[in-house]
Amino acid sequence: MKLKEDLQNKFSFALNSLKGSPIRSFDAYASQFENVIKLTLGEPDFDTAEIIKLSVKKSLDNNRTHYSLNSGVLELRQAVAKSIMEKYNVKYSENEVIVTVGASAAIEHTISAISNPGDTILVVTPYFTLYSGCSYLNNCNVGYIDTLNTGFKLTPELFEEEYKKYKNVKAIVLNYPNNPSGVSYTKEELKKLAEVFKKYSIFVISDEIYADISYNYKHTSLVELIPEQTILITGLSKSHAMTGWRVGFVIGPEEAIKKITVYHMFTVSGIPTFIQDASIDALESNESKAYTENMIKTYTERKNYLIPELEKLGFEIPNVDGAFYIFAKIPEKYRNLKSLDFCKFLVEKAKVAIIPGNAFGEKYDEYVRISYATSLENLNEFVNRIKKVI
Repeated sequence: MKLKEDLQNKFSFALNSLKGSPIRSFDAYASQFENVIKLTLGEPDFDTAEIIKLSVKKSLDNNRTHYSLNSGVLELRQAVAKSIMEKYNVKYSENEVIVTVGASAAIEHTISAISNPGDTILVVTPYFTLYSGCSYLNNCNVGYIDTLNTGFKLTPELFEEEYKKYKNVKAIVLNYPNNPSGVSYTKEELKKLAEVFKKYSIFVISDEIYADISYNYKHTSLVELIPEQTILITGLSKSHAMTGWRVGFVIGPEEAIKKITVYHMFTVSGIPTFIQDASIDALESNESKAYTENMIKTYTERKNYLIPELEKLGFEIPNVDGAFYIFAKIPEKYRNLKSLDFCKFLVEKAKVAIIPGNAFGEKYDEYVRISYATSLENLNEFVNRIKKVI
């Protein structure tokens, strides 16, 4: 069916700046080929823990299928606040937590609630494209802070330098452990960043969805350092292998949470009550916690296998502190291809799929993202196939 002709140009102008997810786009391209090993999407290859699945079944048997409060089931918000206290020794009340449809909605609600047309949202790159997409949809300007020359880390000096370039800065979005690089920040590094953030009247949107998947040191949250300025984004997708359940959280000062809740109320209303009930067990049961610990142990084994193998082939790799990605610089003799053509070359010749680096910022066209959220057997075959063509 064709849309009425005089309606064809009446959509939001903001959509003209968006082309969809480059990650999903390349994954779809690679899926056209047979027998391809795909290390493309950021999804745990683990099933959700049995205790969580049993919990949702019990909730359904108890007919927990009706509306919850817009901000989420009280007991779940209390469990989230308790979890933050246990991890970071920062006290939040249940009124400072919103349960959202995944961390994606948490990000979208937050940016929408704090911004006005013409505001600038600073985004630290390499970055997940949702940050810029949500900003453009709200008619904001986006200021990209590239960390190519600082080891994929924002420094106080770099922030100060970049901040001065933009007008009406409303917020900065920082993601760590980072997707795509796996790079994170020590407590001392974050303390220095927090001191410079304090100087400015801006929100700090801290996307810490990969916080539980940390390897080299204990994760420090910005809520430990500047809670009055930080809006924390987190959820259960990565840490609990619950991507399809769509459970995310926004945590912050009550005045901010009230405003974000209003936006949440008028967009998605809330997530299913029975999923929220199961999420309480995800956060609190010892069985669930042990399951997450085993996942992290397994990711560590995969990382420790894959990085040396890739380095032997000429890939340059930063220290991976968390998450389950490697952001590798393409071997020197192939850098003239740039990231998209190099990834197409690997799909066609080696039957392996990874994500072009320019999906995470235009400055990263000599890089590729490799997800090791798959079995060691697949990773071994992945390496063997690449060896044959590189």
